[in-house]
Amino acid sequence: QPANPSSRAAAAASAKQSLTYPEGFRVLHVEDDAILRRTMELRVFKKLNAPFEVAVDGEQAVRKIADEGQQYSVVLMDNQMPTCTGAEATRRLRALGFQGLVIGMTGDPAGCPDRDEFEASGINACIDKDAQGVKAVTALLRDFAISTVGGDNGSDAP
Repeated sequence: QPANPSSRAAAAASAKQSLTYPEGFRVLHVEDDAILRRTMELRVFKKLNAPFEVAVDGEQAVRKIADEGQQYSVVLMDNQMPTCTGAEATRRLRALGFQGLVIGMTGDPAGCPDRDEFEASGINACIDKDAQGVKAVTALLRDFAISTVGGDNGSDAP
């Protein structure tokens, strides 16, 4: 007999609680589209209990890191944004010495000049803004997590 919805909800809540992150771990999600920001919040960050903040464009991302001194382990960066593109923001962050992981997310197709520029800007990886891309971000963040309740996240950490 299939599990009832409340059982699935309880299992999902338990899975959320089983992941924690190293002290100081935070994600900066840089995205100008409010719907995509909310989608990533619900489907990735909250699902994994990942601490995150949002910047609505590249200029705000650079300001948070450079001017405000905010520390982030991962920056999830859109490319096509007003004020300052992801490519420009990434170049500026790298020039300022930002050493963290920058993952580009874009709807630009492979081989497109905008995507080529983005990939050459200093990002660590570029993934598509589609269901597979969301799965890739989820897997990446899960790899940073520390399993704290039963189960193992694949690390040898105690």
